[in-house]
Amino acid sequence: MTLRTKLSLSVGCAVAISIIVTLILTWQRISRFVLTSEEMHFMTIAQTVENNLQSSYQEYLAAKVRVVLYTKGQLRSITMDARNDLQALEKGLPPSSVRNMLGKDLLSNHAGEHSRMLDEDVTIMLTTAGKLRAQGLPALKVKVQSRDVKQQSIADVLNNLPQDGEFSLWHTTEGNNDRVLIFFLPVDENTPANISFSPDSNRVLVAGLRLTSLFQEAENLLQNRLDAAKRNFEHLPFYEHGLLMVRDSNGKELIKRGDEQPLKGRLEALYAVARSQGHAADTVDTDDGEYLCHIAWIGAYQWYFIMAAPMDVLRAPSSTLVSRLILVGLAIVIVASLFTIFMVIRTLRPLGKLRDCTSELAALDPTSTSSLEAMETMLFKRLNLHRHDELGDLARSFASMTQELTRNIRASMEAMTEQKHLEGELNAAKDIQMGILPNLNSVKPEPGFAVAAFLEPARQVGGDLYDCFTLADGRKAVVMGDVSGKGVPAALFMTMSVTLVRYALRSGLNPAQALTQVNTLLEEHNPGSMFVTLFLALYSPDTGELLYANGGHCLPYVMDSQGTQRQLNHLSGPLVGAMPEVEYLLFKDVLAPGESCFLYTDGLTEAMNASKELYGDERLAACLAVHAASAPFALQEAVFADICAFRGNEPPSDDITMLTICRHVVAHEKAA
Repeated sequence: MTLRTKLSLSVGCAVAISIIVTLILTWQRISRFVLTSEEMHFMTIAQTVENNLQSSYQEYLAAKVRVVLYTKGQLRSITMDARNDLQALEKGLPPSSVRNMLGKDLLSNHAGEHSRMLDEDVTIMLTTAGKLRAQGLPALKVKVQSRDVKQQSIADVLNNLPQDGEFSLWHTTEGNNDRVLIFFLPVDENTPANISFSPDSNRVLVAGLRLTSLFQEAENLLQNRLDAAKRNFEHLPFYEHGLLMVRDSNGKELIKRGDEQPLKGRLEALYAVARSQGHAADTVDTDDGEYLCHIAWIGAYQWYFIMAAPMDVLRAPSSTLVSRLILVGLAIVIVASLFTIFMVIRTLRPLGKLRDCTSELAALDPTSTSSLEAMETMLFKRLNLHRHDELGDLARSFASMTQELTRNIRASMEAMTEQKHLEGELNAAKDIQMGILPNLNSVKPEPGFAVAAFLEPARQVGGDLYDCFTLADGRKAVVMGDVSGKGVPAALFMTMSVTLVRYALRSGLNPAQALTQVNTLLEEHNPGSMFVTLFLALYSPDTGELLYANGGHCLPYVMDSQGTQRQLNHLSGPLVGAMPEVEYLLFKDVLAPGESCFLYTDGLTEAMNASKELYGDERLAACLAVHAASAPFALQEAVFADICAFRGNEPPSDDITMLTICRHVVAHEKAA
């Protein structure tokens, strides 16, 4: 794929992505706005309908109250007049059948007169508490076991009947919706508080009438309100496939506009929320898709007002807008892509020349002097270096880079020649350094003595040193050291240290005296302030005696074939060559038959893995314990293998040097 294609695709993709992101964000914002607006619209409609219905309910209740108050007044007036007339009649006439007949006519006249006034049949009767308790009120269809709206029986009402009478509202036997208003009035003024229910005493006047027809005005008012609400629903601006419905708590539909079928049986949870909180709104999944539903609870009537509209209809405006924006965005992408292709073709033409020059440069031999000269002349002829835009800057930078490249190639060729010469010298120095140190692995074991050594420099030359040689008295001189620093300076300082140590030990000095002498000589001629850690020992193979001095070196391990370990933990003094006039101390130890003394430098314990974790003294001690029975050379191989496994692919950070002497036990000694 060419650069012009990549640039064109990049610009086109960038424009397309930006437009897509904008469209998605716009669609989300518009969708949220539309849904929020519809929810507010639903809430406004619900509030309006609820307020209208609440207002009609107040009028409905007021009409009922007016009817009840008026009816109570009439019943009280009828009964009071009837009682007064009866009392007057009883005072004027003695008890007789004529007086009884006149009393009945009197009550009948009062009932007929007020029936015409109230447009409802009024029942007035004279009875006793005992008969009421035993028979009830058959004329008003109230049974003995019936209870009024206050859950009082007839006996309860009569038992607490005041002298001025009491009203009570009862359900008739014809149904719960048919109610009768009854006024109980005692006739005898001396009626006691706790009435007696004997058959012929404690007379009571009872006046009552049904309220069903009297409430018709209120019911008509309510029905008119429902009819008005239904007409308003028809003209209310709402979605074509939406649903507007009023239903009671029993599920009866009072007003409905739209199709309820998709939502049937799916709104029960919302009904419960609306009943407890007053309102409920949510989206409902149906077979025809999602619906946005809002339900209001009209507590006065125990009704639900339901509004619902399909979500696809609600989202239609935003979807139409997004469709138009997609068309506009597609046009913008096409125009931007064509313009980009035109500009890229025009702009990248000089880059083609630069590409050709680069290909020719790649074919030239950079090690040839004539090729380097051809590189410089070709660029200035082929490239347009006089442009004043970014491509001109690129051409000039490329030409300048090529000039610097040719100069660097010439310098690199000279440096490579010098490096090969230096590598040859370093290899020679390494051979000389390794030649100074003895090859102890070829030394054959002898009674009481076996030795092996190992050295892995971190660079071509290093600063670790070891030595082992036999003195005139038969003792073995053992040397282990580590020079500060690395590379050639450390190698030179190491060579000088080995020479001075050998001279001091061969001249008859013990290890402590040798350290003191070497420290003095190194400190006097040490302009680089270098130093060396040294461990010197004189070992007697026949007795196992080990005289040693430790000048700041790692503490050696002594172990038997069973893995039991101890360290020679005495330090004779500080680092060698760092401070003048230091007297080093001499220490003594004895190697038992079969015991080995393991000397090493800190490059062993400071070996690191990829996690920068040190090998450490604990891992070294554990490895020595496992391989304590091995010969010196095999022991050192095992330790080095364990270090390599721990280090992994990490390069060595310091020289690794080991020297092991063993109080060797020959075969006939073992047999003895």
